[in-house]
Amino acid sequence: MSIRLLDAEGAKQFLLLINSDGEFRLVSRDMTLNLCLEVGSERRLINIWNGKFKKIGRFVALSEPIDVTIKGASQFWQLLLSPVPPPEFQNLYAGVRFKKCEVSGNSELYFAYFAALNRMIDLMRDHENG
Repeated sequence: MSIRLLDAEGAKQFLLLINSDGEFRLVSRDMTLNLCLEVGSERRLINIWNGKFKKIGRFVALSEPIDVTIKGASQFWQLLLSPVPPPEFQNLYAGVRFKKCEVSGNSELYFAYFAALNRMIDLMRDHENG
């Protein structure tokens, strides 16, 4: 499975979706974060500034600072973003708890923005399943 967010057009559509979502806007107030998503061997850098997604692009190692990385195999992302995720794949907490994914970087920022990251996953799920 290829995640739509990984291609340029899918990333553009997702930017419009997430930046127009009222719930995300509410939970992401003042959120400023450089987030790296690793899907198998693919990596994307998401720049979020003051609660607004500014850019989704390819991650180039050592060229930009990263605050938090969420890393998982392609199968993890496929199950996490499925219409009805199975047990152990319902959200980031379950993924980390059952060792299906890995979160690294600034743990204070991760926990401060946990609600916003979960809303982002919900919107990614909606985006994937159209």
